[in-house]
Amino acid sequence: MLSGRTSEVQPRQQHDPLPLATAAVLLDIAYADGQFTPVEDDKVAEFLTQRFDLSTDDARELLEAADEIRKKTVDHFALTHYIRKNAPLSERIEIVKTMWRLVYSDGRLSEYEAYLVRKLADLLGLEHHVMIDAKSAVLQELHLN
Repeated sequence: MLSGRTSEVQPRQQHDPLPLATAAVLLDIAYADGQFTPVEDDKVAEFLTQRFDLSTDDARELLEAADEIRKKTVDHFALTHYIRKNAPLSERIEIVKTMWRLVYSDGRLSEYEAYLVRKLADLLGLEHHVMIDAKSAVLQELHLN
């Protein structure tokens, strides 16, 4: 990534705020049931590599940075506000679909997971019916309906 002058490259530990905010929100969802499984780890990394065109190593570095944010304090409003202002609706819908994939990756949905996805979808600016459509699409994709 380039800074103000084209000859200066930002240090590798500097991450673009949109992927970083997205990764932090997804990690918070993945940890919502108290455990972060290898399947959830793979799903988050896969989403980040595809969505932001990252290498596997870059996605892992991004996840490490996002996990530091999550461990300190996740400010859902600030993170989702940034995503909402910088990502089109279609991308925000994909983020919410990924949230549903994460919470259903263990085959069950806790009340807290459902609450957190609804809360974050709302903060991302998705109307309730759009969030429900995203959930239905994922349930169909996972053959859980």
